[in-house]
Amino acid sequence: MNKWYQIIVGIIALVGISMWYLWRKAEKPILPTKTIIVGTNAEFQPFTFKKNGKIVGFDIDVIAEVSKRIDKEMVLKDMPFDALIPEIQLGNIHVIAASMTPTKERAKRVLFTKPYFDSDPLVIITSVKNQETIKKVQDLVGKRVAVNEGYTADMYMSKIEGIDLKRLYSTMISEGLLALQSNRADAFVASRSSTQPYFEQYGTQEFNVVPIEGTEETDALAISKHYPELHKEIQEALDAMQEDGTLQQLKKKWSLI
Repeated sequence: MNKWYQIIVGIIALVGISMWYLWRKAEKPILPTKTIIVGTNAEFQPFTFKKNGKIVGFDIDVIAEVSKRIDKEMVLKDMPFDALIPEIQLGNIHVIAASMTPTKERAKRVLFTKPYFDSDPLVIITSVKNQETIKKVQDLVGKRVAVNEGYTADMYMSKIEGIDLKRLYSTMISEGLLALQSNRADAFVASRSSTQPYFEQYGTQEFNVVPIEGTEETDALAISKHYPELHKEIQEALDAMQEDGTLQQLKKKWSLI
């Protein structure tokens, strides 16, 4: 009896140790010494988008400079915006650089840096023919309102009752404006900075743009909770970039100020 008891106890102990080891390995994976894998969504001009087959933008310049300052090689992975946080939780990426606004819900799953970009209000965009009937958020009740799925405009507008919300799977600003032009929506809500590149290129003659008061966005980098030391390094680099004027220069480069 003693012999079988000892065997059973030994098996249970071995299984317990194995499970503990696997849990520890999953909880704290080893970060490659010289590489950080950065997840982004290259459909949000001017923050991150593709130009001549290369991913560029304000967020890309920010994380590239951060990577250089912390002596890491950056590897970019382009993916749908709503896949970024699941991918960082799975350990497939280490950092998210995709104009992500910190929220309490997201902060349960990732470590956010302090915001490196703010004062970016949401705007209501309508076709010129609707500018007299839609001048403020309250005027959107009962109307068809397009938003890019998963972004701040989506989260903000989904809290307002009585709106027929049209979530666009594409994160391209042009999709929202096309929805207006084709009469699939009465209004399109997005961040002001994301609409600037389009309007600078094509003008605003066909559209009316109204800022929504009290909706200033803030953007931050998100780091895997597995790597608190990496979070500390990245935050120190961002602080230094703020202090020496690098962030300001990058904002000017991308016409964000």
